Amino acid sequence: MDSRCQFWFLQKDLCYPGMARFEDELSSRYGGMCPVGPARGASRLPGPPGVQRMYKQTMAQRARTMAIYNPIPVKHSCLSVNRSLFIFSEDNIIRKYAKKITEWPPFEYMILATIIANCIVLALEQHLPASDKTPMSERLDDTEPYFIGIFCFEAGIKIIALGFAFHKGTYLRNGWNVMDFVVVLTG
Repeated sequence: MDSRCQFWFLQKDLCYPGMARFEDELSSRYGGMCPVGPARGASRLPGPPGVQRMYKQTMAQRARTMAIYNPIPVKHSCLSVNRSLFIFSEDNIIRKYAKKITEWPPFEYMILATIIANCIVLALEQHLPASDKTPMSERLDDTEPYFIGIFCFEAGIKIIALGFAFHKGTYLRNGWNVMDFVVVLTG
C-alpha cells in the first residue's frame, strides 16, 4: 500500500477524535498511538512515550456533537406545531398529496377554466320580472351545483395542503384565497 494511502487511513480511522467517545481511551486494537499526531482541533494529553494516549475534544466540538446527538426536547402547544386542521402534520401522506395537487399546473388551469365558465353562465342568465325564467336560464341554473362542488373541492384541498389560518403561509393568509373562501361560503 502506498505510504500516502496508509497515512490517510491512519489519520481517518485511528486519529480522528470523533471516532472515540468523549475523553475515553481509544480502543486497544488501534494500538493507542497515532503516528501522525492529533487530528485538527483535538489536543493530546501528555503521557510517557509508548503508553496509550487519550484524545480530548475541544469544548466547541463537544458542544456541537452533543447538540447533534442529544437535541433539547421542545414542548409544543397545538398552535406552535404546523398541523393542517390540527390533524395533518407536514409529513402526513394526505397533506403531501394535497400539496402536490394544488401545485400541479393542470389543477390551476382547471380552476381558472371553471371560474371563466361560471362567469359566462352568470352573464347568460336572464332575470325576468316575477321570477319568470327562460328555458335557457333554467338549464343554466342546473349547472350551479357543479360549480359550487368544484370550488368547495378546491378550497378543501388547499386548506388541507396549506393549513387554515394559524400559521405563516396558510389558506386564509392569502388575499385571493380569502376571496375564494367568501365566494364558496356565500355560494
